[in-house]
Amino acid sequence: MPVAPAGTLSVMGDLKEMSPEWLVGQSIRGYGCSLSIGFGVPIPILNEEILKFTSVSDSDLFTQIIDYGYDYPQGISRSYGQISYAELKSGSIMIKGKKIPTVPLSSMVKARKIADILKKSIQKAKFFLTQPQHMFY
Repeated sequence: MPVAPAGTLSVMGDLKEMSPEWLVGQSIRGYGCSLSIGFGVPIPILNEEILKFTSVSDSDLFTQIIDYGYDYPQGISRSYGQISYAELKSGSIMIKGKKIPTVPLSSMVKARKIADILKKSIQKAKFFLTQPQHMFY
């Protein structure tokens, strides 16, 4: 599993055709305004190797601890360590001996709902793969 940022997924869509259920404005202290977008990405399970890489638990997925409240607006690029998603979902983490509350920026309830919508679209043959709509160079 990658332990450092591995890439960014770029998506495009027509806001007029999107449901407000999947678009939520956010204000993150120290970071500013942001837009949370809920969307599903189908991953075709073509063999056991792909299955292995897609069936990992939160305790196997790691991310960096970044201070978006102070460091980010000051232009300081610093990681306070590495932590698993399971630890983040526990509600608090320990940093330098201090208990810090954690809050998810995503919703498992909405993620499961999106996955179910995508699954049903695939089962009803209403989800089609197409050529990329725009190439970024």
